[in-house]
This record gives sequence, structure tokens and C-alpha cells, in this order.
Amino acid sequence: MAPGSCSVRRTELFRAGPFRLALGFATALSVGMLLIFGFIYWQTSEVETRRMQRDLVQEAAVAAQTRDDILLYQLQVRIMSDYHRVTVAAWFDADGKLRYGNLDALPPDLPIDDKGHRLDIQTNDARPPQPAILAAAKRADGGTVVLGRAMDELLALQRVVARTLIAGLLPAVALVLASGVLGGARARRRVQTVQQTIGRIMGGDLRERLPLSGNRDAVDQLSARVNQMLDRIVHLLDEIRAVGDNIAHDLRTPLSVMRAKLERGLAAEEPEELRRGAEAALADLDKAFGMITALLRIAELEDSRRQAGFATVDLAEVAGEVFDLYEPLAEAKGVTLAREDKGPLFVTGDRDLLIEAVANLVDNAVKFTPEGGRVLIRTGMGGTGGEAVPVVEVSDTGPGIPAAERGAVVRRLYRLDKSRHIQGNGLGLSLVQAIATLHGFKLVIDGNDLGAVIALVCGAADSEGVGNPGVWP
Repeated sequence: MAPGSCSVRRTELFRAGPFRLALGFATALSVGMLLIFGFIYWQTSEVETRRMQRDLVQEAAVAAQTRDDILLYQLQVRIMSDYHRVTVAAWFDADGKLRYGNLDALPPDLPIDDKGHRLDIQTNDARPPQPAILAAAKRADGGTVVLGRAMDELLALQRVVARTLIAGLLPAVALVLASGVLGGARARRRVQTVQQTIGRIMGGDLRERLPLSGNRDAVDQLSARVNQMLDRIVHLLDEIRAVGDNIAHDLRTPLSVMRAKLERGLAAEEPEELRRGAEAALADLDKAFGMITALLRIAELEDSRRQAGFATVDLAEVAGEVFDLYEPLAEAKGVTLAREDKGPLFVTGDRDLLIEAVANLVDNAVKFTPEGGRVLIRTGMGGTGGEAVPVVEVSDTGPGIPAAERGAVVRRLYRLDKSRHIQGNGLGLSLVQAIATLHGFKLVIDGNDLGAVIALVCGAADSEGVGNPGVWP
């Protein structure tokens, strides 16, 4: 272990949030307890002082009314029974001369006002001056009675209270600081674990996830969100890898064909052969460019910046335009294209993108429906549950989409095995999914072996991906 590692760990511990929080709490606790204890200390002293003053004033008033012989006897008993020598008792005549007591002279600064006063007095028992509470009262003959009590016991009580308060404060502060140390050490271990995990993730292990303690505290919630972000990143990377694999797979064949056609044209003796080979290669290049353009189009839609241009769009009108566009193409292939319209369906979106989405659905349906089949475009209010929302549905009588592959067909460049002989690049449904996601809509795929049913449910943003069958009420 490095010599400075221990001090570094201590520094990290003292900088930990829980320890600093505990330190602040200990400081606040100390200040609060000092204020409370100071108030208790002050109240104890004040209450005891007021009690002594009240008692002395009452006793002095009674003594001022007592007969001389009885007063002398009471003063003698008071002084002689004082084992701790804390009692002050004196009787002075009208001239201020001491008649009996333990004070040599009447204190000049003692007011005779039926109140108790704190003064430093010197008794005649050879003790040093000490603070005491005195009360004086005038007798009928002009004499003065002074009664008092030294504050030794009160000061001793104050010292006991102070020691008790300090003895209670120190363990409380120590307990709070110990909790801060333990909490800081625990937080430091959690942070170190997170740092190590992040280090492994940065090292390339994207399957690693931040640990969760199960306490559902702020650190757990942050770790859970980071894990969700990592899941999303891994998903996107998997899609990127899949797209790369599919691009390589789908472009390899046309590029090989183009090379072969060009080589045959170059090897041919007739210039016309070379011309035909070049024209065929250009046609294949156009297909490859179309695939790349579609991928860029999907990336543009996923950027989500086009939402600023959204406006109110009638889906029934969108479906009508697509119907008018594809009816001649369907008729030329021998496919019946029909439409069911249940009135205007207004949504907020991009008109051109919605036309593009519905056109892709109709194009796929016409493409995969055999001659003599039927394609139907339906618009109306429906949904997969809850409140009815606008729906555009395209159904056909083609081979259908197996239930196990309905989640995969929206991936880029994914094509069903039974449809690879049909011209296409596997990007149509990916483009529709991107448009639906941009609008907050939902793409629902259903059907059976007798045909596919694909619906664009407008207003179902609470669900993502492939939905449940039956979008109509």
C-alpha cells in the first residue's frame, strides 16, 4: 500500500457528502444544544436567585416586626445552626451600630427597599469576600435588620448544571460525527463501485451495469436512469451493427452483379454490349443509391427537429390522395384497391410525412398482394384500448406477416425470407415507424396467412413498437 493512500482515503472520506452533512448537522446540533442548555442554565440561576430573594425579603419584613428579645434569639439560632457558613444575619441600631450578627457594618450600597440585592460582602468569620443575596428592612425604632445568604450553593448548582449539559453535549456530537464517518465510508464505497463499473464500461464492456442497493435513494434512482441509458445505447449499437450487416448483405449482390455486367461488357467485341452492360450497372447503382437515400431519410426523421412545422392535417384527405396515386398501379398489377372513409380525421402533424407513411403502407400491400388480390384503405376512429383515436389501416390479401416476425419487420433492411424474391430494400416499414415515432403515433401490425393488416394509430404514444390486434371498436 502506498504511504499516502491512507491519507488520501481519509481526505475522500472527509469530503464525502454524508460526512459533510453529518458535520453540518453536528455543528447545528451543537449550537442548538448550547442555546438550549444556556437557556436552562440561565433559567436555573434566575429561578433560584428569585426564590432566595423572595424568601429573604419576607423573612426580613417579619424580623422588622419582631420584639427585640425574640429577634435576638432568632438571629442567634440562625447563625449557630449554619454549619456551612452561608447565612448572613445582622441587627443594627438607628445609629448603624451592630447589636448582633456576623456583619461588622451595614453595607453602604445596600438599599432598604424591601427587595433582594446581590452584593459582595465580608463577614466577621475571617472568610474572604464572597457574593451574597441580601435583603434589609427598617424596624420601628429606626434600626435595620439585614438577612442574607451566600451564593456558594447557587454557584455550585450552576456548576453541576453546566457539567451535566456539557456531558450530554459531547456524546451527542460524537454520535453524529460517528454516523457521518460511517455514512461517508459507505457513500465512498458506493462511489468507488460506481467509478469502477463506469471504468469497465468505458473500457468497452457495454453489458456492465451500475449496481443498485435496493434502497431507492437518489443514488439508486440515478444509477437506474444511467442503466436505462446504457440499455438504449446498447440497443442503438446493436441496430447500427445490424444495419451494417444488412447493408453489406444487400449491397454485395448488386455490386457483384454490376461488376460482372461491366466485365462482360468490356470483354465483348461489340460496343453495344458494353453500352448495355453499363446501363444495367447504372440501374443497379440507382437501387443502391435509393437504399442509402432511404437510410438517410430515416436518420433525418429520428432527429425529431421537424416537429416545429406541424399543423392540422385531415387523415381522410391524406388517404384519398394516396388512393388516387396507387389506384392505377394496383390496376396495372391486377390488384383491386378499395377505400372506406368514415369522415374527416384531424390530427396534428406533417402532411407530407403522413402521406409518405400511408404511401409506404399501400406500396407494400400492393407489392406483396398477388394478382387478383385486394387492398383496402380504411380511415376512422378506433384504437388499441381506451379512448378512440384516428386510425389509418391498410389491409391486403398477401402472404401476411408471421406473429414472431412482426417486431423485426420495422428494423432497417429486414426482409422476410418468403419476400426476398420481390424487389425492395426492407426500409419501407422502418420509414413508417420513424414517422410514427416522430408524431407520437403507434404502428400496429396484425393479420394472418390470408393477409397483413397494418394500422397507423394516431394518438397512442403511450405504447411503442408493435401493438395489439383489433384497432376498430
